[in-house]
Amino acid sequence: MARPKAEAAYYLVQFRDISDAAAFVAALSQFLSYPESIKYLRPSAPAEIWSYIFGTAEDIELIEVYLNATGIAAMKDSFDELPLFKTVRGDQLPLDCISLIGSGGVEAWGLEEAQWHLLSES
Repeated sequence: MARPKAEAAYYLVQFRDISDAAAFVAALSQFLSYPESIKYLRPSAPAEIWSYIFGTAEDIELIEVYLNATGIAAMKDSFDELPLFKTVRGDQLPLDCISLIGSGGVEAWGLEEAQWHLLSES
């Protein structure tokens, strides 16, 4: 099972609403699926997007989305207004966080698909 790199910097974006988190992840997946965005998916340093949900699918308290340096660069290129984020190390991410986007490539997700992926492990 893939894990975030322990010593790498990840950028944490928090959401209280699953719809907002899904919109954010869907927008990033769509941006990364464009042919012009191939630079963010290079095998040597692909964009990584991870998530973790606090609570259950029925009672979500908080959604955390983590992006590596390449993922944050993609976020900065794809959004006019950036959400607030802070830096954490890979070994600070929850052990059971899930990989949404990584070295395996990316598909352009709509809101429902992004929400399904976010909730797939909760």
